[in-house]
Amino acid sequence: MTKYFIALLFTSAAFAQTGSIGGMIRTVAGAGVPIAKVSVQVKNTASGATSSAVSASDGSYTVAGLSAGEYAVSFEAPVFIKFKAEHVQVNPGARTNLDARLNDFQLETLGDGGVEFAYWNADKPAPTGPTPRTSDGKPDLSGVWLPVLTSFLGEPPRLTPWAEAEMKQRKERKELPPQTRCLPMGLGFQGFFIEFRIMQSPELVAMINGNSDPARQFYLDGRSHPKDPNPSFMGHSIGHWDGDTLVVDTVGFNNRVWLGLGDYPQTETLHVSERYRRPDLGHLEVEITYEDPVAYKKPWTTKQVHSLAPKDLEMYEYVCTENNRDLEHMK
Repeated sequence: MTKYFIALLFTSAAFAQTGSIGGMIRTVAGAGVPIAKVSVQVKNTASGATSSAVSASDGSYTVAGLSAGEYAVSFEAPVFIKFKAEHVQVNPGARTNLDARLNDFQLETLGDGGVEFAYWNADKPAPTGPTPRTSDGKPDLSGVWLPVLTSFLGEPPRLTPWAEAEMKQRKERKELPPQTRCLPMGLGFQGFFIEFRIMQSPELVAMINGNSDPARQFYLDGRSHPKDPNPSFMGHSIGHWDGDTLVVDTVGFNNRVWLGLGDYPQTETLHVSERYRRPDLGHLEVEITYEDPVAYKKPWTTKQVHSLAPKDLEMYEYVCTENNRDLEHMK
């Protein structure tokens, strides 16, 4: 009994020697707007030991179990500028409060700034219930689906020497992404910022994007790709059902699109494979694999889960060239 009591005292004493860092994360201009899923990294200045956490849906975070000492703290989230804090002191048995105010890369552009990005980055409530099915027994993917910013999180692609040189030249030329000139954003931004609608029939699935990108068509009638497809922004797509998963194969892309927030290049050799699943009423799982031997050393995959939009949410037309006043301010 005595040894267990001593062990308990030792454990309690060791725990008391650690502290924590916690607080709330908000946008710079959006008081009261939480930013969920922010990656929080802390590093002990003396030892180099690191710890991490992810912010909750209300924007709160806690990194616990930290040895006493001085820390560097960084906060990082999609489309927000990285926030850093140096010389953060952690004391034994105490919590150090550290709030963060993140600025988005659009610098609070009206209608396209931190408040909107925080909403897109947060978890969305979704209706519950079984997967709806069509008359032929297939999962019905139809509906308006809300955007999610997690598409390009995770391990970045491994670039070929050509792609690395291409991205370097873009920076040297201070070249802006094609979408700043109202060209399509491409498949890499599908469901990223704006909601999209899926309409399904036995022989065709149509996807209408909420931005100004062209609509996509997935042919399910057994046809093959054209032998010499005309390169386009969204490519040529054919699909088939693998059980309850819709598998889509797309080729025929042009090279006028930059993929995702990393502004990765794509070439006319790009081949994209997608898998769509609706595990229940309120969610759509999408897995996209990009394969471009000119730009990437190996295929790379992104995953995202979309929530079904409320029934009263309607998609409105979006015309990029109308009132496009941002271009002269882009740097």
